[in-house]
Order: sequence, then C-alpha cells, then structure tokens
Amino acid sequence: MPVVAEPEPTLLFTVRTQTLPSHKGQISFPGGSVDPSDPTTEAAALREAEEELGLAPSAVRILGELDTVLTYVSGFIVSPFVGWIDKRPSLAPNPTEVAQVLQVPLAHLTDHIRAEPGFSHGGRTYPTEAWIWRGSVIWGFTARLLRLFFDVLAEAGLVDAPATSSEPWPLSS
Repeated sequence: MPVVAEPEPTLLFTVRTQTLPSHKGQISFPGGSVDPSDPTTEAAALREAEEELGLAPSAVRILGELDTVLTYVSGFIVSPFVGWIDKRPSLAPNPTEVAQVLQVPLAHLTDHIRAEPGFSHGGRTYPTEAWIWRGSVIWGFTARLLRLFFDVLAEAGLVDAPATSSEPWPLSS
C-alpha cells in the first residue's frame, strides 16, 4: 500500500489489465506472489511494486505490516505492507499487468466510503464497502485492505475512521 507524501498524502493504486489471469480490470494495490528468491514477504512486496510500477525499492520506507488477510474468492493469503514514499515517484507501469495508475488523496478516501449490498460469487454474497475516484470504483478485496489501513490510522489517532454511508453516490465523485 504505497503512500506518497505530497502536499497531501495520496495512495497509489493500479488498474489491472484485462489480460491477467485473475481480478481482470479491477483496482488493486501493487503486489503478488512470493517468489522462492524472496527472503521475506516484505521483500516480495517491494519486488512486486518495482515489477508493476517501476517503483525503486530504495524510494520506499516500509512503515509496517497490516494483519494477514484471505481473499474471499481466489483464496489468496495476503500480507499487506504500508510503504511511505517521500517524493512523487517516477513510475514506469508494466503494460502487461497495469492498465492505469491511480493516485488518490487520503482525504478523499476518508470522505467517500459507501456500503454496498455486496457481490455474489459461487452462490454466496459477500458484503463490501466501496470508494469512488473519478468514475472508478474501489471495492472488494482492495476496499477491505483500505478499511484495515484506515482502522489502524484511526486507532493511532491520525485520522477519523471513515464512516460508512448507505446513501447513493454519483459516479463523478
């Protein structure tokens, strides 16, 4: 979960290409599988950010690791790390994995959360929250990670916990 310290902090997201084997076209954080050559899950996270975004590991200061999370549908076990990037990075997204990079202000994310009735897969419905940014919907597993991130920040007294609203919201937010 790359946080860029600009005049106001922002989070970097990727929009996955339609050619990837899973989660096609979805908004996500950079990340992926641990390779045998990765000494730690932290090293894997930094390698994946470099592979997907061209983000140099030396530009990222790891602030900590959130709780390990299991994805509902694909069954992946994810170890999310929060990384701090002091300056706006020069990115070179990998076109086979990344269709677009989104940089969303944290302040926008704390103010624009909505409860969704959920999504269905395999005969089950999973509850989800969602955020919207310039017509793109951040939902599902990425929204779960965002909620964990904001809960940790709120617990530390750094932000107010985002309140979930069930009011309808326009796609132009």
